[in-house]
Amino acid sequence: MFVLIFIFATFILYAIFITRVFNKEMIIPAPISLVTKHVSSIGNIAKWYLPFASIDTSTLKISRDKIEYGDASLNISKHVGLSVWYEIAENKKKGAVIFSVLADTGKVSKVILSYENTLWNEIFGTNIVNRNAEESLKNLKEYFGDSKKMYGYEMEVTELTDTAYLFSSKVVSNKTKNESFKNLFESLIKYALEKDLAYTGVRIFYTSPYGNDSIHLFTSIGITNTKDVPLEGIYSLKKMPYKGRLLTTYYQGSFDNVDVALNALAQFKTDHNMTSMAIPFVKLISEGVNFDDKQIIQARACYPVN
Repeated sequence: MFVLIFIFATFILYAIFITRVFNKEMIIPAPISLVTKHVSSIGNIAKWYLPFASIDTSTLKISRDKIEYGDASLNISKHVGLSVWYEIAENKKKGAVIFSVLADTGKVSKVILSYENTLWNEIFGTNIVNRNAEESLKNLKEYFGDSKKMYGYEMEVTELTDTAYLFSSKVVSNKTKNESFKNLFESLIKYALEKDLAYTGVRIFYTSPYGNDSIHLFTSIGITNTKDVPLEGIYSLKKMPYKGRLLTTYYQGSFDNVDVALNALAQFKTDHNMTSMAIPFVKLISEGVNFDDKQIIQARACYPVN
C-alpha cells in the first residue's frame, strides 16, 4: 500500500513540476511557401492568432515584430529555418511557443506547434498561453479556408460571360479624373447608341497612375453587336476569352478606394499561381457613371486568369 501511495505521489509531483515539450500538428491545404509567409509575418499572424484575430485590426498596435492589444502581446523572437518562435504575454502570464512548417505534399503543408508544459497543465489546460496557441493552430486551418479572413474579401472564380466591349482610354490630370471618367463613359454610350451596337448596360474600368500628377483611365461598355466596330481609334473593340476564367470579389466602399479590392485579387492570384489573361478591371453595379471620390459604390473587382 505504501509503495502505491509513493508511486502515486511521485507521479503527481512529476505531473505538477516537471516540464517537457509537447507537439501538436495540423495539416493545412496550402503550399509551404504560402503557409510560411502567414506564420512568419507579423501582419498576417494578427489575422489568425488569438485573441488578436477576433479583434478589429484598426485597434491593434502592430510594429515590425510585435502585436499588442491591452495586456496581450505576441513578439516574434527568432527565426530558424522554417521555424518561428513567438514570445507571448496574456492575462499576466508569459510563455514561448514555436510554429514549424513542413511540406507534406506540393499543395499541402504540415504545421507543428511546440511548447513546454507540465503534464498537469496539459491535462487540465490551465496554461492560458499554451491553450491559446492550440486554439490558434486550429484557427490557422480555418483561416486558410476563408479568403475573406486572409485577403479581406471573399474570392470566387467564375466564367466570363461578357466578352465584347467598346473601349476608350485617356490620360488626364488627377484633378480632372472624375469629370473625365464621366465624360469617357457618356461618350462610349452615345457612340454605341448611334452605331446601334446593342449596349448591354455593363460598365467596366481600370485606372493606372501616369507620371506624378496624371492618371490613365481605361473605360469600356458591354456590347453585343460587334459588326463594323473598329479595332483601333478613339473607340475600339476589345474582346475577352470566351468562357475564360474570372477571379472576382464583391466591393462596397468609396469610389477612390476600389484599388484595395483589386490589390487583394492580385495577391490571391499570386498566392495561388494563377496567370493573368488580361488587365484587371472593376465592373460597376451602382447606377450611373458620375461618382465623387468618397461616394459609396457597389462593384465587382475582376481579374481574368488562367
